Amino acid sequence: MRKPTMRISGPADLLQAVPYLLGFHPTDSLVLLGLDDRRLVVTARVDLPDLAEPRALSQLIDALARGGARELLAVVYGAGGPVPDISGGRGGGTSWQLPWAGLVPALDEECKQSGCELGDALYVAGGRWWSYLCDGAGCCPRSGTPLPQAPSQFVAEATFAGMVALPDRASLEATLDPVAPDRLTAMADLVAAEDRQGVAETVAGRGERAIRSVKRAIFAAARRADAAAEAETEWVLSDADVARFGSALTQSAVRDPVWIAVDAGRLDGRTLWRELARRLPGRHAAAPLFLFGWGSWRAGNGALAGIAADRAVERDPGYGAADLLRAALTYGLSPNQVPRLSSRRNRVA
Repeated sequence: MRKPTMRISGPADLLQAVPYLLGFHPTDSLVLLGLDDRRLVVTARVDLPDLAEPRALSQLIDALARGGARELLAVVYGAGGPVPDISGGRGGGTSWQLPWAGLVPALDEECKQSGCELGDALYVAGGRWWSYLCDGAGCCPRSGTPLPQAPSQFVAEATFAGMVALPDRASLEATLDPVAPDRLTAMADLVAAEDRQGVAETVAGRGERAIRSVKRAIFAAARRADAAAEAETEWVLSDADVARFGSALTQSAVRDPVWIAVDAGRLDGRTLWRELARRLPGRHAAAPLFLFGWGSWRAGNGALAGIAADRAVERDPGYGAADLLRAALTYGLSPNQVPRLSSRRNRVA
């Protein structure tokens, strides 16, 4: 499905877009959007308490600058609850001070150090927003401006493209949660049988033929899953196929061609990779989690990519491909600027 075009036409449209860019509604967060010639190129989010780390802010902005950002828009999201008490206002008896206002000079200085500029800094809480850089009641009333209710063009396009804005990060993480433990235990026996069968095929000299067969099956299943997701129709994957695909994807000879196809945009497969990741036990979930994460990163969803990559490493601490994805996220590499993979380039375990 075509990705919506991100057009920055003002704070209202920007604030409507952020939850769809992240995949969830942020709270107690700093969200930075990196622009190049008014075009969104990279997005990052960090929990506000994490900014207490001395170099957290500079490292974050450096990463966005490396990702191609020339201008940054910052949005501080309060932890929820009531609108902050900022009565009195400019020129009155009380100074104008929003929560986390001290963060703005640091943002501005770090932007200058990284070769970009701070375009605007907003604060969001209680269904309203304020600008830290606004210096008059005409542009930013003391009571704040209500968040827009009517969907913007971006929200309409994002919804049509299947993008969602879940209530919070926990809801986003839950989309990759494994199935019930008893189902994972039952699946472990099937996967072990597939692993033994793979060894037997190799010993018998039929390994290459078996690999070709399972690759064709994985590609076909991924495309069926994508079509079902787009048409919003039911799609079912048998336990036998889950075990077969999960066992096969532990082999680089199977995973790498799939990875290249995902990276090149010839295959999405995230519906299949998510299903496999949720139903496979132990280390066998690492490959589909990684493929889901890589596809999410290429699609511009860094939040989901990071969750998937972290879980892949949890399932298999030595999974180098997931570490590669985590490094791309940590250093703020823009998926639009990183060259596509080739069959000679990706040799990561």
